[in-house]
Amino acid sequence: MRARVSFEEVRKIAHLAKLSFSEEEFFRFFQDISDIIAHFEKLNELQLEGVSPTSHISWSDPPMNTDEPVEWQGSDLVLQYAPRVEGRYFIVPKVVEKEEKPS
Repeated sequence: MRARVSFEEVRKIAHLAKLSFSEEEFFRFFQDISDIIAHFEKLNELQLEGVSPTSHISWSDPPMNTDEPVEWQGSDLVLQYAPRVEGRYFIVPKVVEKEEKPS
């Protein structure tokens, strides 16, 4: 079964992601998404039964560092470059509007 994405679905996803494109840019974006999906469809056709999964190029164990908590000292530096700050918090514009429920 081939999963395809429609022009309308990609347009809806772009809208939800608050992306805006010219028609020419959108068509290229749609082509890129379609090519990516086609590539994954091709990968799904591979017969991988009996092939063990690997996550590293070498067979040796990766080096492990000790995991110790450290208090971060950079918050004042980061906050001084923020456009809007209240106390120790960033102030950002609202990106999601609350929908009114019908009564």
